[in-house]
Amino acid sequence: MYTFKLLLSLHGGNSSNSIIYKHTILSKVGGIFRNKSIAEVFIYLCLHGAATAWIIQCHMDMSETTTYRVLKQLRASGFIKPAIKVSKVKGSKGGPRPIVWTLEGSSTEEAARALILHYRLLSPKYRIAEEVAQSILEDYITPRQVTEITYREIVIQVKELKIPFSSPDIADLAARYLHERGIKVWR
Repeated sequence: MYTFKLLLSLHGGNSSNSIIYKHTILSKVGGIFRNKSIAEVFIYLCLHGAATAWIIQCHMDMSETTTYRVLKQLRASGFIKPAIKVSKVKGSKGGPRPIVWTLEGSSTEEAARALILHYRLLSPKYRIAEEVAQSILEDYITPRQVTEITYREIVIQVKELKIPFSSPDIADLAARYLHERGIKVWR
């Protein structure tokens, strides 16, 4: 609510320009929340500041066409802007290069974090390790209210899931993910 009051107070007074400005802001914001997909992506960008289409597809389980349609609508509304064009990956055959999209006023650090996450999410091993780490957080760490775990416990969790990748690789990536979330991993 505070954000909306701030937006509406930017052009104070009751002049005709002020009323037009407030109406424009409210119609844009209303347009965002009329569509569930647009609202979800907008909220994700509000929380993280920046993302690529691939990040949105992976983290929000959204189809490619829906993701690009939503980004196009948010850009047309003036809520997001392109920050960085992702450089070409070696061995790729071409095609459009991904773009890091940021909300107006986002920091360069948020764009840099999105770029790093984009490259990580290109790896199927990382995506599986992220899922494993999330399940460890939800099923093991949060219920016990602990802030540490042993590497051996992570390996046991990974082996129980019978993942088609090498267990130590997934366990190492999951341990790194947990460490980035503030969980102490004892080796």
